[in-house]
Amino acid sequence: MKRLPILLAALLALLTFSACRRDPKAGLREDPSVLALAGRFRIEVRDLEKALAGRQGEPSANALLASRVLDGLVEEALILTDALPGPPPRVPQPLWDFGSIEQREAAVSMALRQRVYGKVSVTPGDVAAYYAAHAHEFKKGPGVLLREILLPGEAQVREAKALLARGHSFVDVARLYSLSPERGATQYFEFQELPDYLRTPLAQARPGVPTGPIQASSEYFQIFLVEKRYDSYTPTLDELAPQIRLTLADERGDRLYREYLADLRRRFPPEVFWAKLPFAYEKETP
Repeated sequence: MKRLPILLAALLALLTFSACRRDPKAGLREDPSVLALAGRFRIEVRDLEKALAGRQGEPSANALLASRVLDGLVEEALILTDALPGPPPRVPQPLWDFGSIEQREAAVSMALRQRVYGKVSVTPGDVAAYYAAHAHEFKKGPGVLLREILLPGEAQVREAKALLARGHSFVDVARLYSLSPERGATQYFEFQELPDYLRTPLAQARPGVPTGPIQASSEYFQIFLVEKRYDSYTPTLDELAPQIRLTLADERGDRLYREYLADLRRRFPPEVFWAKLPFAYEKETP
């Protein structure tokens, strides 16, 4: 009779070993340090702690923050699984072993460029169609259409004024001297948007005639060319094309990214062990 407990223990161990052989992930599901399985990787407590520690100034005890960080680790593991050659191993490897957070982020970024964002395409026709459908949204109130030359000092002011006085075009001088990224391109500002120091000079400026230099700060000066004042103004397609192109690219990139993640979750269904999480998980709301 004394041998019966020993035999039962041996049988239990044998059954456990047999179950682990049938399901190599069984042991990981019981391991308190493993929070999730995603593709070829397992996400452990140390991965979460390291990722939270990198969020400077954000409280690591915040459950919402921890939830989003965990979501990010799962997505990262799925993307890396797809990027690496070959099928996932029977026993998921530690995400920790792949490399530092920076190395993983670089690998994920490269994979997304190849699999998602490199597929984003925005044609001139797309831009024109968006403009036609949304032109009313771009309409602005009373304001002024102008060009600007931003200059870093009095020496540059004298040189720019001399060129303008000799008949050089405002745009050419702006391209030569202006620090403004617009480089003399037209910009529209509603009157209410203008800073106080510009309202009177621009209200008095004659259309088509450069203003005198206006001191914007202790170091910088501005010269303006007022093209026209408007009661209302809708920017042209050419003016808005760069902005629209970025908007469409962002929208399409986001959509492709969501579709890609959904596909990864179908191909490599992740397991999150909710009961083992060291925080109360909060689901992301749309």
